Amino acid sequence: MRIAALRGVKNFVIESQPIPKLGSNEVLVRVKACGVCTSDTYTWSGKIEVTDFPRYIGHEPSGVVERIGECVTSVNVNDHVTVWTEGGGYAEYVKVPEDYVVKIPKELRFEEALGEPIACMVNGVRRSRIKLGDTVVVIGCGFMGSLFIQGTVLRGASKIVAIDLLDERLELARKLGADITINSGEEDAVKMVMEITGGKGADVVVEATGEQRPLDIATEVVKIRGTLVVFGYHVGGRRSVDMASWNWKGLDIVSAHERDPKIYVEGMRAGIALLSKGRLKMNGLITHLYPLDQINDAFMDATEHRPRGFMKAVITP
Repeated sequence: MRIAALRGVKNFVIESQPIPKLGSNEVLVRVKACGVCTSDTYTWSGKIEVTDFPRYIGHEPSGVVERIGECVTSVNVNDHVTVWTEGGGYAEYVKVPEDYVVKIPKELRFEEALGEPIACMVNGVRRSRIKLGDTVVVIGCGFMGSLFIQGTVLRGASKIVAIDLLDERLELARKLGADITINSGEEDAVKMVMEITGGKGADVVVEATGEQRPLDIATEVVKIRGTLVVFGYHVGGRRSVDMASWNWKGLDIVSAHERDPKIYVEGMRAGIALLSKGRLKMNGLITHLYPLDQINDAFMDATEHRPRGFMKAVITP
């Protein structure tokens, strides 16, 4: 099989390897699509320091069951599935334990039925404590923020405010359910949110960028005894937080990430069910597809080139 091996900073090399052999409770999946996650771009670019090469990454695959172990009963050959894996998804094949496999309806497109990021949204929204009638601010309307907006709609928020630097993303946010959009590069986002909320601040504020300034804005616009949800992936381990404001406001701080595979798989099942029923939409979110041998181009576009309209890159082996 062909698999992308990260040999150094900004250097994927396509290798040929034997097709993996299966254990009795394992499933071999022919990969049809694997999303490019921001965390993977950090590894590729060197933002996350890696010392052991080669590194086989890619954790958002979907595809078709090619073979099953002798004890596997929940899926069959030719089933369409998405899977939980910690890496190795940028390849023609990936093998996983049976428990990490989630079926997807055959009418869904593989590049849209990416279980792992959808599960991130489902689990993040579940932990966010959004209640019926809440005013919610989502800061960052990239791929994950756009998913979170849809989850906020399903949660029953009465008013959703979306904040971003790009008008094209804010336009999409409106289509996905945001009631009010703010371009924080052109307008005073803090002032506008406070005006919208009558000076109180929002019930729940979701930081979906992984950057310092949006975290600062979140602190300023969340209400007293409100909930600040850290949904963005923060690299480097250190951020400056206004602890005095967090203390004075009596905030509930939620780090909306999961690392338990069982929780991930549960979120995948719920998310795929929403997707299959049309309650979660991927229109406009998957914008760029690349074959496996163009994976370096995909990562370059996702990090440096950022072509107009770019939202999410997917590798299609």
